[in-house]
Amino acid sequence: MGALKTCLSGALVALLAASASGAAPAQTAERVRLFAGCAGRLSATIEHGWLTNRGDSRAEQRQRRGFEDLLAAILPDARAAGLDGPGILHQRIAAKVAQAQLLQTASFHRDTHRAARARLLAERALARCTALLPG
Repeated sequence: MGALKTCLSGALVALLAASASGAAPAQTAERVRLFAGCAGRLSATIEHGWLTNRGDSRAEQRQRRGFEDLLAAILPDARAAGLDGPGILHQRIAAKVAQAQLLQTASFHRDTHRAARARLLAERALARCTALLPG
């Protein structure tokens, strides 16, 4: 539990620093959307790696857990702001589906330009997420 608190504390410090610089949203609803979206995108990336036998998903799994921890930490504020569990889950699933579609297009589309564009979009979306977490 101590390691989890340390990781969560580090992630919140990084998020607050990012908020001060304008990189992360200041409003609870926007943060929930960001954290849920990032957790979903990381889930899609992990599953795509499993399906295609590419890469080692340990880093992505750790990052996804970080966003899950951030969601758990902000959940009381989210509920106070009128956000509920199904709505948050919907945001996570929608982001997961979007990332999965990009990854499938990037890996399997016959049009190389379209595949390259999808790869770039998938990488950018994931990079925005991973930039928010420490280490």
